[in-house]
Amino acid sequence: MTGLVAGGANVGVFTTGRGSVYGCKPAPCIKVATNSPLYQWMEEDMDINAGTILDGTETVEEVGRRIFEKIVAVAGGERTKSELAGVGDEEFAPWLLGPVL
Repeated sequence: MTGLVAGGANVGVFTTGRGSVYGCKPAPCIKVATNSPLYQWMEEDMDINAGTILDGTETVEEVGRRIFEKIVAVAGGERTKSELAGVGDEEFAPWLLGPVL
């Protein structure tokens, strides 16, 4: 996401299946949970539950529409859950400061 923002992205969409907590103050980041148990566990930090596809309650097209609508809303000023929680002050780094495992 840092590279995308540095390259000019105004809104990011970040998918996670493990619950990565990520916020990015220079540009809002919409977090998409790839499964419903993760979304339920971290609902205060996940913006969209795409696990409904696996659950069989929504189609890929329906979830895609929700993601698109969320992008438009956030681009129009709606705050993401990480923004509401104040996450992101330490997330934006143009290079890694230590080893990556």
